Amino acid sequence: MKTRSTIAIIPCYDVAPFCEKVICDTIRFVDHVIVIDDGSRDGTTAILKTLAARYPEQISAQIFPKNRGKGVVLLEGFRYSLSHFAFKTLVTLDGDGQHHPEEIPLLLKAAQRKDFIIGERKFEQMPWKSKFANSIVSWLLRWIHPNAPLDTQSGMRAFSKPLVQKIAQSIPGGGYEMEFRCLLLALQPPWQLEEVPITTTYIEKNRFSHFSAIKDSIKILRVLVSHILRKQ
Repeated sequence: MKTRSTIAIIPCYDVAPFCEKVICDTIRFVDHVIVIDDGSRDGTTAILKTLAARYPEQISAQIFPKNRGKGVVLLEGFRYSLSHFAFKTLVTLDGDGQHHPEEIPLLLKAAQRKDFIIGERKFEQMPWKSKFANSIVSWLLRWIHPNAPLDTQSGMRAFSKPLVQKIAQSIPGGGYEMEFRCLLLALQPPWQLEEVPITTTYIEKNRFSHFSAIKDSIKILRVLVSHILRKQ
């Protein structure tokens, strides 16, 4: 097992125009990057393989032949990190260019004192489909967890190793709702959570996002309602 203090996981799905820059910028701020292709149909797979071959000590690539969902990808990355590296902090960010790797140090600084750090974007700068879903979920979640973050769906996050271990043991895969399950877990004792402001970036009105305002929001709301009922 290799010692790497900081690990980054970058899920990629049809992000060929953006992923190379995101990955190359990320290796400037962490000790190792795990890139996972979730069955891409464009040139993403070739880019990830090329980068992993070029930087074998800094980048590991995993390729899924078929799309399995972001939650499955992240969970696979968590488990791979735990089995291959002795790390302290794990960071996640998307490969589509909406997260800025140069802001990773902001999350890592906060991660020195907390278990779960979430990058908070500005609601007023979000496209309608992201703002609508985020607002509803945030309002409901704060009803039972007043300390919950406003931006519940940001994919730029940092996790302590103990929290990563707990997630790998207790949270199923799936789609975007897996990230929400991680947030719900981090809101429970003994974990501590902190928000860090990050740049709000949506390229071409977010047309490269695979988040469905209806389908994925319904999945997240189902998880939330189930959580609320258990708390009653």
